[in-house]
Amino acid sequence: MPNASSAVLCPYRPTSGARVLEPEALVAGAEAEGYDRLVRRHAWILNRPFVKLAANQAPERARVLDIGSGPGWIPIELAARRRGWELHGADASGDMVALAARNAEAAGVAGRVRFHRSDGRALPFEPASFDLVISHYVLHHLEAPEELFDEAARLVKPGGCVMIKDLRRPPAWAVPALAGIARHVLRYDEAQVRMYRESLGAALSPAELRAALRRSRLRDVRVRETFGLEFLVLAHCR
Repeated sequence: MPNASSAVLCPYRPTSGARVLEPEALVAGAEAEGYDRLVRRHAWILNRPFVKLAANQAPERARVLDIGSGPGWIPIELAARRRGWELHGADASGDMVALAARNAEAAGVAGRVRFHRSDGRALPFEPASFDLVISHYVLHHLEAPEELFDEAARLVKPGGCVMIKDLRRPPAWAVPALAGIARHVLRYDEAQVRMYRESLGAALSPAELRAALRRSRLRDVRVRETFGLEFLVLAHCR
């Protein structure tokens, strides 16, 4: 079985500039509410493609974990699609966990989705306890992304699937154009544009992703790119 060093990546295209971690570790208060509104408004592009793919990665009866669940919309939408799934979300922000719980209640799926306040690198679950472990736009928040990979590898059952999506750091010259699209096409406000630019600078390059995967316990890994803008890491997935 291949290990992380044999992960399939699109041809490496050099990125400009070093990785710069985001200054804010947690999203809280009004910022959490603003992020929730952003996700609701742009769910069609931010969440739905990931939800659609994740919905096909586990059997009818499955236990599923979303690491870094934010306002909760990915596990909530999965609960609506897959009624036999038991879903858990974990986020380090207490405000996000409370917001996600309210969203699940409003969506009528609170009985099948539980949210936990916990660091995604050391979660309070037994090893090999989930059929599917997912994470969406969390890697760029982490100084050592292999810690999330290790935790996903610890928690997934033998034969289960790990699915992780995140931004790919673009060349420096592309950042103003991407920020302009966010501002003028997607109608991000100034705070959201600032957060987006910070996220782009904190994202991994292909070489950094390769290195983190090699240092991790994830095995049988494939990596896809979407238009050179995002990575999708798949382990034991369809």
